[in-house]
Amino acid sequence: MRSLFAFFPYVLRTAWRARTRSLLTILGGTFAMMLFAFVRTVDDGVHQLSERTAQPVLVVFQDSRFCPLTSELPVRYESDIRKIPGVQDVLPTLVFINSCRSNLDLVTLHGVPFDELEKLYDLEVIEGSIADWKSRSDGALVGERLAERRKLKVGERVQLSEVDVHVSGIIRSESAAVGNLAFVPLDLLSLARERQGAATQFMVKVDPNADPDEISRAIDEHFRTDEARTDTKGMQAFVAAAIAEIKEVVDFARWLGYLGVIIVALVVANTVFISAESRIGEMGVLETVGMQKPMLMALIAGEGIGLGMIGGILGTGIVTVLLLIWPVTLGVEGHGIDLAPSVRMVTQSLVAALVVGVVASLPPAIAVARRPLYLGVKAD
Repeated sequence: MRSLFAFFPYVLRTAWRARTRSLLTILGGTFAMMLFAFVRTVDDGVHQLSERTAQPVLVVFQDSRFCPLTSELPVRYESDIRKIPGVQDVLPTLVFINSCRSNLDLVTLHGVPFDELEKLYDLEVIEGSIADWKSRSDGALVGERLAERRKLKVGERVQLSEVDVHVSGIIRSESAAVGNLAFVPLDLLSLARERQGAATQFMVKVDPNADPDEISRAIDEHFRTDEARTDTKGMQAFVAAAIAEIKEVVDFARWLGYLGVIIVALVVANTVFISAESRIGEMGVLETVGMQKPMLMALIAGEGIGLGMIGGILGTGIVTVLLLIWPVTLGVEGHGIDLAPSVRMVTQSLVAALVVGVVASLPPAIAVARRPLYLGVKAD
């Protein structure tokens, strides 16, 4: 191992000799690994959203509606839902989003009653206070991700979509992707949207020992012949249905990321093979003075692994820095998919770059090992 590191400067000089070819290989690897890292970030965002909505909460939505802006249920449904066995708490919620279509500037307002919010959500106040929010008719509790994207601070007056609010606090929660929401008083949002007496959905917390599926069926059956029929799902199933289309796109993009990695492997392999072929005589001299075949293979592999890792580090680093400087959230029907770099994504990208370097170096390294010594000496 010590002798291998002793030849590290030699590997660097070898790559530097064909600096244009090496630079182009690194650039190709950088762009391909940027694609791979970005796709893995989106994939992780979808996975994290699904995990954070896995909780014993049901969502009562209007039947045959696909967007929060189109769902309208009477607030009076709350009292009937509370009477159903197994229901612990009910939170009527009026939802307003800036766009039902996929977008990168998601703003989701949840109009809720003051006293019911903390019964459904486990909130942690980062700045400000919930008490200040309850004392005002125009206050807003803003999720940390939304506050970060919009550069919001406690005490400011801001326009969120069509509603002018005072930022009373910035909050975070491990449940229901609260980071991209802003909670405002139900009366304020009802007046702004001219939908007094109406709710978009009801958040229903069930007893730990109750059967959520049975409660869902009971709720839908109760309102089957009422003013507006309901469609009740678990929070995780509700979010999964909303982001189903974008998840299919992400699944397809994942294959594009893998394709990018394969292309990088081919480019690196081509570069290393050309480099090895141009140094046949040099390899013959090294072998003549006593260098063993395994060491020659290691020198060839070192160049390929180095080029692959440099491209991987640059590509992953660029994506990570950009997403940290400019936070991005992909909004789908009011649900936010946070494109936030993670340790998992960085690790996967660097491992992929290492694998690319190793795999790409194998064919030229094996070719060098199988070449008879006399051909190298003759070439020299």
